[in-house]
Amino acid sequence: MWKWLRNIVLLVIVLAGALKLAAWYAVTHDAQRVVAALAPYAEIKYDGLAAGLDGSVTLSAVRVAPTGAHRIYRADSVAFDSPGLVWLLKHALLHENALPTQFGLTIAGLGLPPEPWLDAQWLDPATFTLFPSAGCESRLGASDFRRMGIDTPVTSRVRLDYRYDASQQALVATLNLSTPGFAMLALEADLSRFDPARLMKPGFWAVTRIDQLSATYADGGFLQQRNRYCAAQAHLPVAQFVDRHVAAVLALLGTAGIQPVDEVVRLYRTLVLQGGKARLLSLPNAVFSVNAWNATSRDDLLRQLNVTARYEEKPPIMLRLEFTAPQEPATPPAPIEPAATAAPATMPANTTAAPAAFPPATTPPASPPTPKAIVPEHKAPTPAPPAPATPATAPAAATAPVTVGAPKPEPEKPAVIAPKTAPGDFLDRAEATLVPPSLIAPPVAPPENLAAPIEPVIASAPAPVNSTQALIWKPGVIEQLPDAAPAKKDYSVVDFASLPQLSGRHVRLITLGGKQIEGFVASADGQRLQLRIERGGGSALIAIDRTTITQVQLLHW
Repeated sequence: MWKWLRNIVLLVIVLAGALKLAAWYAVTHDAQRVVAALAPYAEIKYDGLAAGLDGSVTLSAVRVAPTGAHRIYRADSVAFDSPGLVWLLKHALLHENALPTQFGLTIAGLGLPPEPWLDAQWLDPATFTLFPSAGCESRLGASDFRRMGIDTPVTSRVRLDYRYDASQQALVATLNLSTPGFAMLALEADLSRFDPARLMKPGFWAVTRIDQLSATYADGGFLQQRNRYCAAQAHLPVAQFVDRHVAAVLALLGTAGIQPVDEVVRLYRTLVLQGGKARLLSLPNAVFSVNAWNATSRDDLLRQLNVTARYEEKPPIMLRLEFTAPQEPATPPAPIEPAATAAPATMPANTTAAPAAFPPATTPPASPPTPKAIVPEHKAPTPAPPAPATPATAPAAATAPVTVGAPKPEPEKPAVIAPKTAPGDFLDRAEATLVPPSLIAPPVAPPENLAAPIEPVIASAPAPVNSTQALIWKPGVIEQLPDAAPAKKDYSVVDFASLPQLSGRHVRLITLGGKQIEGFVASADGQRLQLRIERGGGSALIAIDRTTITQVQLLHW
């Protein structure tokens, strides 16, 4: 009995070894065939190959150099999980090229060369963390990770899962990027009308439809460790550093012309402060087309993708972004010279030191020298003619900022310092006090050719502080414009439940995000609407749920 069992075990071991050797031999030759077929596109090298009885194939020390790219992609190992050993042997012996209905690809220790499209400030390719060093004193590296208590060296893992249903022509593809202790990023795509045989042929994306896209970011504990580490370096509380980090991220987004709304910024701040998981979900509408990707504006593209954002299990919000022209990174402004440095050029020649406040002169000098005109560092718009000063307002001129008038042609007369006449034409108070009060001109008398004395004009509102408002403010009575007539509406608001009776009518829908969608009612029930949109000589039907609509407007064309 024991002898039979021993013989059976030995026979199984011999058969397993023979199958493994046959699989290794077949896969080795098949791998060489695949490498030769891909030679026009990339040079692929590896140090070793192993085949398993489960149909898996593992390549070690893989190096891929795309043709003409002058860069090399490296990986410690690449493992291919096929449907089984039978499929693997059949594929190798018959030299088949078709993809299996399902497979997995695992890449360990992926090393990416510098890429122009991949900026480490946005996504670190080694750790897969978003904006890893934003707000920190310097870019974080391996030494910083060790100080945080994170084990190094960092080993990343990339996993691709491919699942195809031929009967439904449906594909589900998932890409997981993970680094222990840092982050996990999962990307998923659901496609319909997908034909793998037409994958590399023209017109593939004109037929294939994207039903769903999603991206999930899960923190592995790095965010809070980074917050504490960079906050300690900058001598800041953690919450204050988080605000600094968010501001740095917004500035980085501004360089790409992206400005998220406040609700999205609050969601990201919560993720950075507390860690956890955030998810973006896109349900593209019927008008979305991959072929028109480059020809569609970013606003229309975001609207067509219909993206929502969600933190943990909280209710989702719409991912609203505003797009502007890309901005250059902000540079610090040149330091403004203090008023004291410009004072010697504007003071009389016999003045030695500029006191903080010039004392009132008791006895004017016998022959005061003519002061030079004080010119502000900025150019103000040409001010309106000043209102005549009155005795009630004259004393205020001694303390308010003043402008020194241009020197008179006669050198023996002192220059007249007129009161400030425009909010944009000002001097620093320290510069104004450098002029002796004896040189300030008395109030100007009204012109003699006027029939009646000029009455002081009372301003209807105080002078605004804001420089933009100050350009249009002037004392006087503000005339009130008549109320504009209400604009005539080109629509009437109807209830969603009345849409089944409005088949074929032209309507405008207002969504929760404030967007407007116009089209013709194709069909409707109490919860769903089929809307026909006509564009570019064609039409498309889109399905809209009642929960996403805030208002239905029946147009009166």
